[in-house]
Amino acid sequence: MAKSVVCVGEVMLELSGLQPDGSAGFGFGGDTANTAIYLSRLLGEAAKVGYLTRLGQGPFARNLATALDDERVFLSPYAQTEAGAPGLYAISTDSVGERSFTYWRSEAAVRHLLTGEIADREVEFLFDFDVLYLSGITLAVLSDDGRARLLNVIEAFASKGLEVMFDVNYRPHLWQSHSPHVNVPSLMGRVIAASTIVKIGQDEGAAVFDTKTVAQTIERLSEFGEAALVVTDGAARITVYADGNTDSIEFDTVARVVDATAAGDSFSAGLLAARLAGASLQESAKAGQQLAARVIQFPGAIIPRDQMPAINR
Repeated sequence: MAKSVVCVGEVMLELSGLQPDGSAGFGFGGDTANTAIYLSRLLGEAAKVGYLTRLGQGPFARNLATALDDERVFLSPYAQTEAGAPGLYAISTDSVGERSFTYWRSEAAVRHLLTGEIADREVEFLFDFDVLYLSGITLAVLSDDGRARLLNVIEAFASKGLEVMFDVNYRPHLWQSHSPHVNVPSLMGRVIAASTIVKIGQDEGAAVFDTKTVAQTIERLSEFGEAALVVTDGAARITVYADGNTDSIEFDTVARVVDATAAGDSFSAGLLAARLAGASLQESAKAGQQLAARVIQFPGAIIPRDQMPAINR
């Protein structure tokens, strides 16, 4: 029986492809939302993909809800019941495709996710799925109460033998602006302990856990629990660890990078889709890399459907 996946986090309005005349492309994105969309495309009819967020109300919220529906992502029915509006971000890219972002999100509706009168119903929505996917950005944007409730859900998933995939996706400026009082290493350690798969960049390992090498990152994260680990280290190498075994996988780099937005998010989607199909951790990492390599050849977070590689075949 196919497993169902629910992703938790923030979806925002996106401006990309800024032109000299000031015009730009208008779309949407957000790390876990990107992953949900790519998961839905890869899994197709084989599995249900859900998304828990809050969008607020108004035309932009409705547009985002419609866009997710068009991608066969089943949005929480409570996403538009509360007042507010979604956040906004703009992408700037340099000559080699490396991106930077400008955000307008401090008042975004998602800040109130898993709080208030509808919080219990949002939790019930999560338990309609077999696999939970979240990121460090998810944890950073929530309020203290929402974050505490999500942590309880994560640990409940683990206690029920359900799967949790966690992308560390550490953004120090986001923690500093939204939750500067939070002990991030302790918090992430708690999530890692309840996870079955953890993805982390070596730069994130250094920043959060003060590790100097990939081997040290694997050793540190293994202290929290038994999660399978996927450690990225630059564009051409990934190290995977499971059941005491470590394997380093090298890839060819992409010759022309247009926009690196959603590279990590699409990698997570490719990896998780392959794992749900029964692939090994090594083969799943290769599937993730294949999708990410295609995504970074297009502007914005979401590439055209007809450009998706057939990595699930």
